[in-house]
Amino acid sequence: MGLLSRLFKIPSFEGATNALLVELTLPTLTDAQRAELKIRVIEVFQKLGPPDLSPDAALLGLNQASRLTQLNFLALAMDELGFDPPLKKEILFKVPDPFDPKLADEHTLRAVARRLKWKHSIDVGMGVEPISFDTW
Repeated sequence: MGLLSRLFKIPSFEGATNALLVELTLPTLTDAQRAELKIRVIEVFQKLGPPDLSPDAALLGLNQASRLTQLNFLALAMDELGFDPPLKKEILFKVPDPFDPKLADEHTLRAVARRLKWKHSIDVGMGVEPISFDTW
């Protein structure tokens, strides 16, 4: 079994792929796209959060989440809005739980980054600081 076939079976592969593809997408977004994406990511957070979660509480929760969690929520929102990843033949995955701690596997993040480098000749890494959706 090859490296790539094993990689696709790792539970955190989808979350790591989402995170790195969204990192590549963020600098390319227009102000209008950011505004639309902010509204949708709050709605997605509300759907996956506790019942009757207000938009303000969802925004607060998003701002307090880890960057990896935020990027996976953004991937879900981008997918719903029909935003394509910036790399051809790459897709955003629908992770069932962006809060899942299994998504924060450093080894998988590095493996996905190497795969993207090999396949697309692009270096990508995940930012360290959480995103502040208040400034979008």
